[in-house]
Amino acid sequence: MAQHSDIILPALAYTRGDYTALRAFCLKIPLDVIADRYYSHDAPQLETGLERYLIAMRDDLIERASVNNPLLADNLKTARRNGHITARTLDLLIQIAEAPPATPKPEQTIAMWMRPRTTAGLKAEQLVTLGDLRAFMLRRGPSWWRGVPRVGIHRAEAIANWMRKHEASLGSIYTGNYVPSPTQLELLGVGQNEYMVPIKHAKAPDWLDGSAGINRDHRFNFISAQNDLEAIRAYLDRFSDKPHTLRSYTKELERFLYWCVLEANKPLSSVLVTDCEAYKAFLKRPSARFVGDRAPRSSTRWRPFSKEPLSPASQLHAIVVIRSAFAYLVAVRYLAGNPWLAVKDPVVVKKVHEMQIDKALSRDLWDEVIDRLTERCELPENSQDRIALAMMLLLGDSGLRREEAAGAMRNALKPNKWAYDAGQLTVIGKRNAERIVPVSPRTLDALRAHWIDRGLDFDTVDQPVPLLAPLIIPQHQGAIERHATPNVVGYTGDSLYRLFQATLKRLKFDPDAIEGFTSEQFNELESASPHALRHTWGTLAVEDGMPLDVAQAIMGHQSPSTTAIYVQAKTKRILEEGAKYFAKRGEKKGRA
Repeated sequence: MAQHSDIILPALAYTRGDYTALRAFCLKIPLDVIADRYYSHDAPQLETGLERYLIAMRDDLIERASVNNPLLADNLKTARRNGHITARTLDLLIQIAEAPPATPKPEQTIAMWMRPRTTAGLKAEQLVTLGDLRAFMLRRGPSWWRGVPRVGIHRAEAIANWMRKHEASLGSIYTGNYVPSPTQLELLGVGQNEYMVPIKHAKAPDWLDGSAGINRDHRFNFISAQNDLEAIRAYLDRFSDKPHTLRSYTKELERFLYWCVLEANKPLSSVLVTDCEAYKAFLKRPSARFVGDRAPRSSTRWRPFSKEPLSPASQLHAIVVIRSAFAYLVAVRYLAGNPWLAVKDPVVVKKVHEMQIDKALSRDLWDEVIDRLTERCELPENSQDRIALAMMLLLGDSGLRREEAAGAMRNALKPNKWAYDAGQLTVIGKRNAERIVPVSPRTLDALRAHWIDRGLDFDTVDQPVPLLAPLIIPQHQGAIERHATPNVVGYTGDSLYRLFQATLKRLKFDPDAIEGFTSEQFNELESASPHALRHTWGTLAVEDGMPLDVAQAIMGHQSPSTTAIYVQAKTKRILEEGAKYFAKRGEKKGRA
């Protein structure tokens, strides 16, 4: 759906006759009397119904007056609900609504000038005044709108154009070749609108940047980093080709850097063993300023920690990551020593089985999901379902991870010489290990249908073309640039996750699909994820008698003990079904 870019409140266009008619309407004068007295028979106000027109006019005036005079907001909302407005209140409404400020000022609220939908999205980012909005845009640059609810690229462009139009009173904003100045990228905002900036945009105060840290190695360092942020970024650059590792390590180092500056009040290159122990305790219970609801990293609502406490395993992971980063900084002569070597790891109870194979879909549910999707794929307009079916079969019939499915290429898919209607796919999995997985005939059929939607012939192409590629490109700059050439770039692992969730949502709200799912199956779908389909494949393959060494090779497990967990899943199901049988026998005996 195209985004509505009309963001500015229109000028009032009501006549004195309209105001008089509205006053009469509030005084409960019959509509036919109002129409005869104040309007001609061909008046445009009568075309859509006079009552509807007057109610819309009343609500419009109340909305504007509520914004321009917040002290009256509660009373006016009550009046809107019950429709009772006195003549005196109506006169006040007209007076307030007709008197918008002639020139926008930084201290004025955004709601005075912009439509409620736009205002609501900006308010979610704690942007109340036009001055708040300008500071936010300066700080974030042209992509300031990303992560802001209800503000996409078109609405953002309209807002920016309006701000430029009034820059004489509001101040200038960024230009087309905008480059943020360091002063606009402080690590932490101050005042009521406190915010935290992701590490790639952060800048600590000079006295906390680490350039004079007490643990600095004063010899020539091999990365030429001048401060702690440059050193951390150099370390993270080593993982640029491993997006999941990069994301995980960035999160942990970001948290620690914030803690150093905001809690310990010292740079990262000055922390001692006692500081490391303090951070270890901090991980168990982060302070309130570090905790928030889940929000995009581009949002001012973003915080390093969620409200759910970190598990002992997550605390251990954080310390291992930070210790490794310090070891690297010592090795490249940025730091003189690693204080984390003297810190003991948190005690973690090792789980017998860490994989959540209990999230695997049952055989009946897996078959039902594929049947429902296959039915939906028969409609020509359901191209998104055809992508989803191909994706789910790659995961659930071949045991792929979502990143492996996202990176699968057509030239890596060959015919299976032992099954003419099936295929074999070479994938690169964890630890850059190459393996071959079988591809079912129904997966090949689903891929062919998806490729027809893409305008390609699946059976004649033998090039590094992604097996799965989006047909609908999100209208933001990053996605547009990424998919500038169709069929060259496929999905990411994260975008496949979103596709999976959207597909389940469509299935759960499809009236035809509802008939096929039981309440227990709906509960299963609530917690399903793409990785659950990999567990589904492992569970069903072992259950159907596939040798463990074969299942291990297909799934890419390093250790046979990992694959053996699926045997225990089979045992668990046997015992569960046995318990159900005993319960039913008990019920029959009781009735007898």
